[in-house]
Amino acid sequence: MTIRYTLSLLVVLILSGTVDAQDFEADSIYYSPISKKTGNKPTPKKIFEDTITRRGGFEYFFNVQVGSLVGCNDCGQGKDVTTTATTVHGVTIGRKLRVGGGIGLDSYRAWQTLPIFGSVSWDLLGTRNTQALFVQFQYGWAAGAWRRHEPWDTNFEVDGRQMINPGIGYRIKYHDVTIALAAGAKIQRVLTTWEYPSYYYTQEGMWVEGTPNKTTIREDMSRFMLTMVIGWK
Repeated sequence: MTIRYTLSLLVVLILSGTVDAQDFEADSIYYSPISKKTGNKPTPKKIFEDTITRRGGFEYFFNVQVGSLVGCNDCGQGKDVTTTATTVHGVTIGRKLRVGGGIGLDSYRAWQTLPIFGSVSWDLLGTRNTQALFVQFQYGWAAGAWRRHEPWDTNFEVDGRQMINPGIGYRIKYHDVTIALAAGAKIQRVLTTWEYPSYYYTQEGMWVEGTPNKTTIREDMSRFMLTMVIGWK
């Protein structure tokens, strides 16, 4: 009995060990490590990235610019803040160049001018299809000029001359609408010709009016310009 009991106990222990080993091996399948997929994370779209495939051609654009002119003619009396407004129409050539012409209305406190000008701009960063950092140059002539004066002070003539306007700005585009902030300098030249009557005595002792004396004064008005631009394409 003792031998049989001992043999039976051994058989039971062997069988139970075998079952445990099989269960462990089965469990090991479920707990085997799973490799994680690795890859490059997507990078955010660059602000100035142009995804449109067309590279050349011409495209019409226009914009309206409104802002302030800051400066002074007589700086001893402080700075003047006046207004400027222009509109430009033209074409884009390729992806970065814009060429056009415009007309404006500028106020210089004692003066108002109506400049007609040509405009050229170039996108330093970005293109016409994206946001862009651009430089701009405008050159023209004041087709009209008006000077503020007292009602009795009418013995002068005014003449508008060259207008120069370099600047830099940042443009945001949403579909075909563009909005930009720009800063620069505006230089406007005007001429004022004053006429003074002259009188003299004749040999007969008569007091008569002679040829008027004329004096021409040139004024170069320089202003810092800050504007907002809203346009189409």
